[in-house]
Parts: sequence; structure tokens; C-alpha cells
Amino acid sequence: MRRWGLLRRVAVGLLLACLSLPAASLPTSLSEKQPELRAIGKATLHWFGLHVYDIEFYAPESTYSSKGPAALSIRYNISIKHHRLVETTRKEWQRMKRGTAVQRDAWAQQLEALWPDVKSGDRLTAFQQQTGPALFYLGDRLLGEMADPEFGPAFFAIWMDADCRYPKIRAELLGNGTDVKKKVKP
Repeated sequence: MRRWGLLRRVAVGLLLACLSLPAASLPTSLSEKQPELRAIGKATLHWFGLHVYDIEFYAPESTYSSKGPAALSIRYNISIKHHRLVETTRKEWQRMKRGTAVQRDAWAQQLEALWPDVKSGDRLTAFQQQTGPALFYLGDRLLGEMADPEFGPAFFAIWMDADCRYPKIRAELLGNGTDVKKKVKP
């Protein structure tokens, strides 16, 4: 009888500890350099019932602009090889007609060298700078920069464009579960 009470308290404690973990957050150095970024919305991607990741959108205002600073922080719930992440990203750019074929190939090559394999609990953050280039972080560690000014808007379009694959996630990231076309600036 006592053993069940102890097990129940331990289980409740573990559950509460897990629930108190943030879904995603900004790397410390990015938060310090860009204090105007604030959390706008968050969402969870489930694919055929599998919890793939939690994603959070940060911006200085409650809108997204492809010409302004913004961040997407993704906390993965499963392990994924970086080749798979790059290929999925490339396919989305192609589907959405983002960049030229030459640009998409160049971006994919750079991402192959930049992104690591991710495992459950890893947080990958993309920061789109005001002028378009993007910085990537794994946890608090800076992975590197994608210098092409067209890269940031193309990458963020995967989640933030009206033509994105998951419009409900887009709506949640923009902090609104209904029609959010008015909240996106070109």
C-alpha cells in the first residue's frame, strides 16, 4: 500500500516536471542581442498521430514580415537525420516556388553542412535578420549563418506563408486560430 503511494507521488512529480518544461525558447545569446523579440504564438506538429515537434514564433510585433527580424524555435520530439530535414525543406521550397532551382540547390548544400542530426529534446532555432540572412542555433550554440538575403524569407515561408502546408500551425504561430492573412506583411 505504501509503495503505491510513493510511486504515485513520484509519477505526479515527474509529470509536473515535464509539464513545466518550455516547448521552445530562444537561445540566450539571441535573446540578449534581440530583446525586442517576443513570443507571438506556438504550435505542435503531429503527423499521423506522431508528435514531431513544438514550434514557437518570435517577432518584435504581432505580425510577421519577410523584411523584418523574426525567429522560429523548434523543439523536436523525435530524432531526425539532417539529410531528411534538408530534403524536406528543399521539397517545400520547390512546392512553394521559393528561390530558383540553383538557389535551392545552393541553400540545401549549405544546410547539409550546417545542420546536425536532431534527437528528441533538441531545439533548432532560425533567426531571420532584418536584411534577410538567417542564423541557426542548436540549443544555445550558434551553428552558422545563411548569408543569402533571400534565404530567410524563403525558409520562414515554410511556416509563415499563406501557401504553407499546415495553415492551422501558421495560424497558431501568428497567435490566432482563425483567418490571419491580415497579420502577414510581404
